[in-house]
Amino acid sequence: MPGYKCSIKERMLYSSCKSRLLDEVEQDFQLEIAKKLEIDNGDELSADLLYEEVHPKQQAFKQAFAKPKGPAGKRGMKRIIKGAGENGEDR
Repeated sequence: MPGYKCSIKERMLYSSCKSRLLDEVEQDFQLEIAKKLEIDNGDELSADLLYEEVHPKQQAFKQAFAKPKGPAGKRGMKRIIKGAGENGEDR
């Protein structure tokens, strides 16, 4: 994937041709592309990165949402909200 070092024209050309190329590869070779990976620099691509993308680590536990503790003591008086009249006037 071209990074920000490329011109805008080159990046737009890349993005407009990418899906067309993938469609042609799927049709010509009868392949289904299940996972797509885009990188900015070839140095980022390693065997470990590919393995982690294909076989992600499973989380041992799922952390549940911790409900915050409510206020201590009395919560105060209830508020009464008056509605406006038919013409927008207060009653």
